[in-house]
Amino acid sequence: MRDIWKEQRVIEKAVDMVFEYAKKPANPYNYLYHNPRAIHTPQYLAHWTQKWQNHHVYMTLVRAATVTGYEPVPSVLLLRNAKRDGYGGRAVRVGHLVFYLIRPEEMTPGLQRRYYKFKNMLMTDISRDMDKYYENKKKKTMADNVVVE
Repeated sequence: MRDIWKEQRVIEKAVDMVFEYAKKPANPYNYLYHNPRAIHTPQYLAHWTQKWQNHHVYMTLVRAATVTGYEPVPSVLLLRNAKRDGYGGRAVRVGHLVFYLIRPEEMTPGLQRRYYKFKNMLMTDISRDMDKYYENKKKKTMADNVVVE
């Protein structure tokens, strides 16, 4: 029972960490071009640019992994056994996270279980976030279209 709880906590931690990279931020370069006076501090622009760049690197990693037949597994799910298991040469760093490219048939049953739970939770969170975004956008357009007489 306790092991299941620990495993669930590890999976949730991985989802929380990767979710920030999976969400798509607005392009800071376009925003800066169209609104040059809107950004007051260079630190804010640097942070925003870094988030945008991390998203693009993560999405490129996901696309490349599907083409090559690998799965991008966050290092948190490997429970610090990546180098021992022989995945040390397949590490890809995205921001402060490390992903290992592992084929599904190379995964141990425990890792496979953790990874697919992680993947399902991440997809659920992303779809929920997208639904919320479009719902808010729809409300905003409906509020803009209401004419007060």
